[in-house]
Amino acid sequence: MTAIQRTQLLLMKAFVLLIRALPRRAAVRAGRLMGLLAWLCVPLHRKIARAQMSSVLGAGYRESLLRESFMHQGGLFMDMIKIAYMNDDELRDQVVAEGREHLEGALASGRNVMIIAGHMNWEILGHTPRVFGIEVCVMADLIKNPAIQAISDEIRSRCRIRLLPPKGGMVNRYLEDLRDGRIVGLIIDQRGKRENRLFCDVLGLPAPTNPAPAYIALKGDALILPLAGFNEGGRQGGRYIFRWYEPIDSRDFGTDHSQVHSLGESCKSGAVRDLSCAMHTWLSSVIREQPEQWFWLHCRWLRRSDMKRIVRKGLDFRKSVAEQADGCLTDGKVA
Repeated sequence: MTAIQRTQLLLMKAFVLLIRALPRRAAVRAGRLMGLLAWLCVPLHRKIARAQMSSVLGAGYRESLLRESFMHQGGLFMDMIKIAYMNDDELRDQVVAEGREHLEGALASGRNVMIIAGHMNWEILGHTPRVFGIEVCVMADLIKNPAIQAISDEIRSRCRIRLLPPKGGMVNRYLEDLRDGRIVGLIIDQRGKRENRLFCDVLGLPAPTNPAPAYIALKGDALILPLAGFNEGGRQGGRYIFRWYEPIDSRDFGTDHSQVHSLGESCKSGAVRDLSCAMHTWLSSVIREQPEQWFWLHCRWLRRSDMKRIVRKGLDFRKSVAEQADGCLTDGKVA
């Protein structure tokens, strides 16, 4: 670690200590103010988020919803720190569990279990093992800056997630844990590598999608347990709802995945495509419940470089998304 990075680490540790010292609601209000400043002062990101949000929400879109989404992310960042340092009893007091019977049924089924979620309060959902007393295995990317990585590792360690090393083969590591009877967790709303991805309908538009979650679930014979996290009533600094949904059974999607033997070939499988789309149908319905709580700064439908070009030139976002899908799919259909 360089001298500059060591200084960064000390400053970040001081910042975390400051946030820990503040009352929770004060910390969240400060974060929401930071989000509002970002909405005002970073026009490129505001335009990227607006292009996506207005295109998929249609008549349900309003500018105040976009502003709230920025403020939500700022408050969420602060709440992530505050909640990480709560003890287990304090944490459970801040969580309302819904659909617990789906979790209990999956655990009692004797099947391999995969939990899926999206970029919606996912930092708080990371505390699922503490709230429900279960072990969950998750793979996390490495951060290039070692100072930020050190802070991230400290906060993640407090979630009690079993972190899988990001190197050595994601698919094989997840499959090993599934077959050993461990619960694995994946965030599904990712674009994936260009050579691997397929297209799924996400909020009414074809989105390039990483096939890995569906491929792993099928190869691991998993019962898929969807989980979403919401701010209760949208009031940050208050309680969160952890909502379990009815499981999706990977066995319901056929067996043609047995004919492919690598993630790179998985897009040839109808089972992989159909299961990927079923997962995103669920996630789309969740986003529509509380759209301001999803991470709209994430370029879900197009690469960030393409999004920058679109907003700078005033191009049609929906047309660009359709052209991308038409150019990538030989049959012209969304998977």
